[in-house]
Amino acid sequence: MPRARLAAAAAALLVVSLVRIPAPAGGQAAVSWSRPGQEDLSFWVNHNGLVEVDVEGEVGFGDMARLLMRRRSNQEKMRALRDRFVFRARDFEAIDTADVVRGEVSGGRMSWRGAGPPRVIAAGRIHNLPVIVVDRDRKTSAGYFVKVVEPRPGKLTRRFTVAPWKEEFTVGFEARAIGKLRVNLVDERGRPAAARVYLTGSDGLGYAPNGTISRFTAESAEQYFHARGSFEIELPAGETLIEATRGLEYRLARRSVTIEPGQSHQARIVLERWIDMAANGRYSSDAHIHANYTAEHHQVVTPEDAQLFTLAEDLHYANMMVANSSGAFIHDPQHFEGKPSAMSRGDHLIYWNEEMRNAGLYGHMCLYNLKTLVHPLYTGFRDTPHWEDYPANFTQAESAQKQGGAVTYAHPGYAANFDGFSARELPVDLALGQVDALDVLSNNPEEAAMEVWYRLLNCGLRLAISAGTDAFTNVADHYAPGGGRVYAHLDGPMDAVNWVRNYKRGRSFATNGAMIFFRVDGQEPGEETHPQGGRKSVKVSVTVRSQVPLDTVEVVANGRVVIRRMAAGKKSLIIEEDLPLERSAWIAARSLGPWHRLILNDARAFAHTSPVYAKLDGREISSAEDARYFVEWIGRLVERVDERGRFATPERRLEVVRLFERARDVFRKKAGGG
Repeated sequence: MPRARLAAAAAALLVVSLVRIPAPAGGQAAVSWSRPGQEDLSFWVNHNGLVEVDVEGEVGFGDMARLLMRRRSNQEKMRALRDRFVFRARDFEAIDTADVVRGEVSGGRMSWRGAGPPRVIAAGRIHNLPVIVVDRDRKTSAGYFVKVVEPRPGKLTRRFTVAPWKEEFTVGFEARAIGKLRVNLVDERGRPAAARVYLTGSDGLGYAPNGTISRFTAESAEQYFHARGSFEIELPAGETLIEATRGLEYRLARRSVTIEPGQSHQARIVLERWIDMAANGRYSSDAHIHANYTAEHHQVVTPEDAQLFTLAEDLHYANMMVANSSGAFIHDPQHFEGKPSAMSRGDHLIYWNEEMRNAGLYGHMCLYNLKTLVHPLYTGFRDTPHWEDYPANFTQAESAQKQGGAVTYAHPGYAANFDGFSARELPVDLALGQVDALDVLSNNPEEAAMEVWYRLLNCGLRLAISAGTDAFTNVADHYAPGGGRVYAHLDGPMDAVNWVRNYKRGRSFATNGAMIFFRVDGQEPGEETHPQGGRKSVKVSVTVRSQVPLDTVEVVANGRVVIRRMAAGKKSLIIEEDLPLERSAWIAARSLGPWHRLILNDARAFAHTSPVYAKLDGREISSAEDARYFVEWIGRLVERVDERGRFATPERRLEVVRLFERARDVFRKKAGGG
């Protein structure tokens, strides 16, 4: 497209153009969908690797689905049932994979189908045979595991029944003897390395060795585990596929090994970078990771586990959350040290900080570099010591800032309006100078986050981009830590203080795959440019490199796309162009692409920089229209506090309202209202 002028041609462009990242259909709560008492089957993590489920009989939809996700050939069909880690459908009849035996009851009679060709199983190990029964008479469906154990290798046929039905069905098996495999993971220099590993046995199932935590990717519905240095495992004879990678900067390594019965085998996997961001001073962080979350039980993820996934995902700052969930119980306060954890290694830091959570009025904030936890850690939760919506988030944000910390609003919302945005206090705290960043890349739609972020930037406020997965690492089927991350560009060493200093400045970009290098007049994100001598243009430079395909690379100014280049599946693209300006502008770059297996948590590839601020004639960036938008927004927030807020005294309610009105006055002035 031709170069666009902000005041004219760009006016016809959409504020957020060609970004269609759908909101999750059923919310993003971590729900097992197990039958009562069966939540341990596949939902909660353990350190036993991927052991066979030792249960027989009826099971819940979640456990049936996760068992079927273990079979690699089921990936696409199981992915179609999911919205990230949430199942769109929970009717067993919706499951359509070749390895399920199906029964149908009609007119009081049972008929069976789907036994198929002989199934490869490991001799002497439990094989969970998945069975689904659809009862047309009662209009119900149910799932069952049938436990199969064949002690000796060979081909055989077995007959089964599933209570309460008496009709038998027949299934053939090929039981294979066990062999041993030792895998050594090394980097390009031959040094032991940590990695995310996908291991597929000759039976088509995913495996994880004893002592590791088995997990599923949220978006691709694949089983994986993290390992460091080496691991050993027993597998059925035949061809085994080993795949391994490490975060976003490494290629996916692949190797096949043929396992012989009773034999021991060795495999060496070399992890190779396709890019080295740290070599350019750029270090990554996930702003929002929970080691243990959701329930008071199953608090099993340790700092050693956090060290493993931090190294295996090549994450330089794992921002771990001390937080409540749905009540007064606080997860992981014992790990808080007020400094990087002793489990940190080199330039891979682990730091237990805090997610400050309000129950429904204000939003959630993730805090960085705390020396002491900010109390209360939560507000507005009924039947807890902190049932009040008091204090406002502003108070906790201010406390974090006074410690030299940083504040980002987490998972901001599903729609770009007051009712659909959960980070409702964000405009207040930003206007009053207590917020540094926004998780534009999160477990919420980037489309919604971008639109509100753009409006705030249009008001002349500085707000850096951030990224937080909200991973619950004690839940097997949840987000992968580091699947989305924010890179900060550092001058000097990688340490917590230096990283946060540059993060707060906005020297950053967020991504789930592509790497963006962006400058305006030679200035990086977070910096300013001041065109001299009456010049009304800036030089824009964008380089995008990726190992996943790209659709578009775009330059956005004051919320509008002003340059767009179609990438058409390429994995790199460069823009060097003069951009005319008619007024001061914030300018940023973004790239979009289709979903790819290596995009772990999101529906499509996404990357976006923080802005560079271009000042013409010394004038500030401003938009009266957007300022009026937030005048109305904060007015709605004040009404919500009056109508729904819970406070111990009228004075506390008035204190919060006056705080919000202070911020509203800031936007009134920006709107030209005095």
